[in-house]
Amino acid sequence: MSIFQMRTLPHGIERFQRFLDGKFVCVGWPGLGDLSSISKDDLRDKISSVYSKSGHSLGHTLGQVNAFVNTMQAGDTVIIANKGWAHIGTVGDYEYAAEYDNDEDGMCHRRPVQWLGRAPIADLNPSIQTLLRNRNAVAQYPQTFEESNLSQVLGYLSPVPTHEKSKFDNLFDAALGILETELTSEDPDRRLRAATELVRLKRGGG
Repeated sequence: MSIFQMRTLPHGIERFQRFLDGKFVCVGWPGLGDLSSISKDDLRDKISSVYSKSGHSLGHTLGQVNAFVNTMQAGDTVIIANKGWAHIGTVGDYEYAAEYDNDEDGMCHRRPVQWLGRAPIADLNPSIQTLLRNRNAVAQYPQTFEESNLSQVLGYLSPVPTHEKSKFDNLFDAALGILETELTSEDPDRRLRAATELVRLKRGGG
């Protein structure tokens, strides 16, 4: 199992929250078409033709796109960083989304992700912290999974927070706040009703 760090700015657009909510990661470079099963040599030719790249610039772009399309495999670990947290997930197979293959969207080269949770970056192995400082769109961890100590971290991940609660969730939280207030009422009947309702909710609403 390999570990990859990914930036959240494919095609120059910040997509951190979209990655979490949509359960995917992607790279930019639209216009290359479907890259499923493409060889590294053919990929080099496509990048050179579409983006008029050569020399070091071509090699740099080729390395990142090839890492995402060919080197990364289903079941590998991907990490994205934001505001002191590392969000850790497991990637699926490469997918090509033709509807996003344009200069406005620029996110047609994708992989689905099962987000497992998040951990404070400061708590991670120093070598993983170094990986997360890499400025490339995609960067592979150069050491083994065992050396990363992520196996220990995975057992203590915090849930990934959702971007925005639904209206129902917000109302439910408000209702719980009312019940909490009722529990401190001077009226014993009100306290009893609130306690009874909380017990009912705890048991699943039955």
